[in-house]
Amino acid sequence: MRLSNAIWPIVILTALVLSGCGAAATTGSGPASPQSSQGTAGPPYPGSTVSGFQAVDLTWISAQQGWALGTAAGCAGQRCATVLETTDGGLHWTTVADLHDCLLEAAPVGCPAGVPQVSQLRFANADTGYAYAADGGPYSLTTNGGLSWQVQSGRQASAVKVGYGTAIRISFSHAGCPGPCDWSIDRAPLGQNSWQPIYTPPATFNHGQVVLLRQGPSDIYAAFLGNLAGGAAGQEAAQLVVSTNGGSSWVTRPDPCVTASPRYGAADFAAAPAGLLVVLCRTAGGARAGIEVSTNAGASFGPLEPLPRLREGVYSEIAAASSQSIVVAAPGVELLVSSSGGRHWQVAAAPKTRPSASTPTSTFLGFESPLIGRWVGPPNTLWTTTDGGLTWTARKF
Repeated sequence: MRLSNAIWPIVILTALVLSGCGAAATTGSGPASPQSSQGTAGPPYPGSTVSGFQAVDLTWISAQQGWALGTAAGCAGQRCATVLETTDGGLHWTTVADLHDCLLEAAPVGCPAGVPQVSQLRFANADTGYAYAADGGPYSLTTNGGLSWQVQSGRQASAVKVGYGTAIRISFSHAGCPGPCDWSIDRAPLGQNSWQPIYTPPATFNHGQVVLLRQGPSDIYAAFLGNLAGGAAGQEAAQLVVSTNGGSSWVTRPDPCVTASPRYGAADFAAAPAGLLVVLCRTAGGARAGIEVSTNAGASFGPLEPLPRLREGVYSEIAAASSQSIVVAAPGVELLVSSSGGRHWQVAAAPKTRPSASTPTSTFLGFESPLIGRWVGPPNTLWTTTDGGLTWTARKF
């Protein structure tokens, strides 16, 4: 599951202007009303090529077809976001669109004032996709595979999940999150901006970061994460809401990590079939981390299983192929795999390139099926498993 580690300022998107990049390059390795933009004849900035591409998010509709959001080399003056597509499982990538937006995850000190932001990408099928910033702002919608986009009016989106003919989002209506935030969980038909609220969290859910998961047609998980950057005691606790009937009813669950000592809080969640929900627990500041496993949709969790100490970086991503096969990543540092439900761990991937000031604090880690999964780490490299996480192979974008 992909999640930002740092708490960024909430900046309202004034526009999300997306433009195609003219001839496609291939590599082997809230406004008041909707706006749209078409591709220009040439690159929108010098050196706009796929070479040197660094990804911060992936989205897949099958084991073979997916899209990557990131930056291409040569973006001078401000961050520029690029969307790539693959139809062969990541062996080759083609530029779909170059964006004039600031890629939030690639800007550790924040985006320049007035520059639109984007950090997440979700496609439901070969035509319909959503682009948005995890810190909120108007989202953009494409219905032609990313060739053109429209900025949508209405509430700001912090998370979007798609599938089974619908899109579900976590939204709020104003700047100033974290708290107080008027959070809402909404649903709309795919490709439409006709959102209807299906759950309104209590006003106490004032956290600034969220995780939204869908598993099958029925299970929906929404986590409102606490402050793991070393705030006051109690601020690290997350709040979790769960629906097992497609959003018709909801139950509130406490942060499963806070029962552990010292001060742990939930840093990320991941879901798999049959009610499997796993959580990455971390202490304030990130010195210690572990995982817990639920097999009943979060009603209860097993004991905290500790993770090995890191010499650098922090664990921020978790994914699960089953209750036994679990992977955890520290972006740009290493990927760990457990085939015993977290009781034992081994290093599955350790990139040679070490993190730098421009290394995104979180990228992408997830499974498309019980066997096929992907990790972006470091940002210029796609790691793939075809055996449920036991072994991983690397290929540069």
